[in-house]
Amino acid sequence: MTNPQHADATGEDDPTQIVLRSVRLSAAPYLPPPVLNAIHITDSYLHVNHASFSSTYCHSEPSVSMLSALFSAYVVLRLIQGLQFWWTSTTKRSTAHLSGEEDAVLSGLSQNNKKRTDNKSAQDDNMPSFDETVVLCGASGAGKTALLHCLCTETDGDSCQPPMTTTSLVANVAYMNVTSSDNADEETKHETEAVRLVDYPGHPSLSTKLTSLLLPDQTARVVFTVDATKPVTDGVAILYKSILTNNQVRKAWKASGKTLSILIVCTKEDDKKAKNHKRMKIQIRNELDRLRKVDSAMEDVTGNGSTPMSIAKGKTIDLDDLGPDMPVLHFVETGLGIQGGDNGLKAVREFVRTGDLI
Repeated sequence: MTNPQHADATGEDDPTQIVLRSVRLSAAPYLPPPVLNAIHITDSYLHVNHASFSSTYCHSEPSVSMLSALFSAYVVLRLIQGLQFWWTSTTKRSTAHLSGEEDAVLSGLSQNNKKRTDNKSAQDDNMPSFDETVVLCGASGAGKTALLHCLCTETDGDSCQPPMTTTSLVANVAYMNVTSSDNADEETKHETEAVRLVDYPGHPSLSTKLTSLLLPDQTARVVFTVDATKPVTDGVAILYKSILTNNQVRKAWKASGKTLSILIVCTKEDDKKAKNHKRMKIQIRNELDRLRKVDSAMEDVTGNGSTPMSIAKGKTIDLDDLGPDMPVLHFVETGLGIQGGDNGLKAVREFVRTGDLI
């Protein structure tokens, strides 16, 4: 690969030009001919038609200069993202254990209409009293935080415009009144406890810590979000490993004599690429079956803290009846961008407040 060589006004190459030329000559033997040809054509064109720009701003090596600038911009972008990730993970304390000293850490979602218990000394001054905890979980990007915002921001017509959200490594906590603000009288509102909503991050590295939140002494029920525009693999893996086959979760709920109720919310139904909840249900069942078969094929399944789902040979998982001592699954779809129609929020709110569906 040859390009016209240019010297500066003193007749000597400047240091930047020497470096860029060395990079070009060093890389040339490893580049395919079409790339070499494109670089040659680009350099020749700029040397002939934009000689002043080429020599002044590109140090007579236009292609290498532009590629170096793009690479430098990419490195700077990744560096900024890394610093942002580090700052987020080190300046915010984890809310995974959710002790009694927790505050509502999600800005703008803690409700002002709070009811305090008689034992005020047992409560932090900034934290509402609450009867139950509902955990929102699922894979990263499944719409948990957007759903949390809309659940705690009740507006006329049940419409919602969630804010832009980003992947987080800490749990968000918010509170929602148990009694609907549309139907409760003033006295009932004043006496009604709140429900604490915990938006647990979906980062894979935190999935093992989710178990402590799913025990019957910690949560009353679970809202599990699945992105209806994407494959269900990541979300179903969390559902299967952290809930359905987790020894600690299953034994604790069995010992309590209660049944864990899980609402699977198929989010982003307002997107044209979204699959409806019936199709999502089939895909979730198929993926659960695949994971179950993998577990069944393993010789030692007791050392990984899981208990495979017991299904008769040749049968598939029935999501409407998983079997004794297993959670109960409900399905609903939400589309937060749907205007003038049912976006699914009413059903999710009812489940959060009472555990029932409408």
